[in-house]
Amino acid sequence: MITDSTKPHRTAHFLSCIVALLLSLTPSLASAAPLDLALDSLIGNAPLGNGKAAIHIIDLDSGRELGEYRSNELMIPASNMKLLSSGAALLVLGDDFDYRTTFDILETDTGHSLIIRGSGDPALGDPAIFEDEEQSLTHEQLFDTLAQTLKDRGVESLNEIIVDDRIFDRTWTHPDWPIDQLNRWYCAEIGGLNLQSNVIKMYPIPGSLGGTPLLEMQPNLPWIDVQVKAKTVTKGRDSAWVARPTPANRFTLYGNVRGKTEIPVSVHEPSSFAGGVFAFALSERGIKINTNGYIDDAVRLADRSEDWSSTPIVAISTPISDVLNRTNTDSYNLYAESLIKRIGHEITGDPGSWENGASVVRLLLSEHVSASAAQDTIVADGSGMSRENKVSTRTLTSWMKVLAAQDSWDTFLESLAVPGEGTLKRRFTNAKLNSNLYAKSGYLNGVYALSGVLEHPSGRRAAFSIILNNIKPGSGSRGAKPFIQDVVVEIDQWLEEQSGGFGG
Repeated sequence: MITDSTKPHRTAHFLSCIVALLLSLTPSLASAAPLDLALDSLIGNAPLGNGKAAIHIIDLDSGRELGEYRSNELMIPASNMKLLSSGAALLVLGDDFDYRTTFDILETDTGHSLIIRGSGDPALGDPAIFEDEEQSLTHEQLFDTLAQTLKDRGVESLNEIIVDDRIFDRTWTHPDWPIDQLNRWYCAEIGGLNLQSNVIKMYPIPGSLGGTPLLEMQPNLPWIDVQVKAKTVTKGRDSAWVARPTPANRFTLYGNVRGKTEIPVSVHEPSSFAGGVFAFALSERGIKINTNGYIDDAVRLADRSEDWSSTPIVAISTPISDVLNRTNTDSYNLYAESLIKRIGHEITGDPGSWENGASVVRLLLSEHVSASAAQDTIVADGSGMSRENKVSTRTLTSWMKVLAAQDSWDTFLESLAVPGEGTLKRRFTNAKLNSNLYAKSGYLNGVYALSGVLEHPSGRRAAFSIILNNIKPGSGSRGAKPFIQDVVVEIDQWLEEQSGGFGG
């Protein structure tokens, strides 16, 4: 029997051509990442309306793409912007950096002055810090220590208190932030000297029925102008709120007061405000403040060209890890803004600003991620309050891969929220994840975001970024967080499958 020995070769060649043709006609199937089909299914079934989604998932160690959906599209990130500002701070400042506020005595022919040198520390006197950290001074202990140190040095009176806040510029509020929310704690102004998160806590207390409520403040400052236009009620809900409509520390209490409530209100010009609080606290502790008016009249901000030969007497330090935790776990905007301004100062030597801080973030993106990532990303502020911020999910996962290669990675990872804590306190409670989840959430009107890391017990790690924009009220907003959770669960299940159930 005579056979054609070339037939198998022709058949193999024919089949290879067919395969090549099919691959050329369906490139998405040829290059599909393992989670792409699952993402398409989740997105197709999600009630997002006319909203848009962007997702990127990578193997954190190799950088291999595990899934993507419109991952190059620029999105409003909301508080996911904090991943850039906090990561940049670690790259520039290092995980051993401390914010350091010092109190100096300046001796003159006419007496003594106190100089408070701010470092931009957002944690000075923040109850959330000293309640969690046993070694941290409460603001009352700080005032006591400072007053006693002055007395021990024979200083019984002060001519003035000079606030040296020149480490930052004096643009207190970002121009993109919503004007009607500038009195809220999450829009607190940022200065080179900050105290108690630049917030006054006001406590309306019911008076006689239909009458004017009482009002307590912490700190209690007699020069603060507060008008009470609320009324006491015994039925209905508390609706008390405090307005600060002008760029000044003048406040008005409105609404109905049924019980004692706490209303945190941001202050104007935080550096001057902090100086006034110190002046009042010292006067209550026996240090005379030489002034003919209110105590805060003895407080002034340092001129740009001033220099002194002064003696440090007290120093307060805050480790960057505390600042990162409040930035990422609690999503506190003031902390994120202090980080971006501080890296702006650190690199340029000029007063830290949103402009030079943003330039540093883009410089780091260019150096560590890519020139295109730096060019495309819009950095308006450090917290994500501005809707002008724009970043792709691909850039955020690439950024996390860069951070994961640093010695400071553990500090960064531990600053992120986990289920049951911070902004994830009520999320993923029923997810039953196999992996440990560390993530940063984000929310603005119409914007939902979650970016972070899943660590499987096997050692496999995936970084992900999920951002939703243009989500309308109704079914879209109700479905946004469940959709994000479903994506995270899908990643977790894939990690479990790839690990063969290791660690269950």
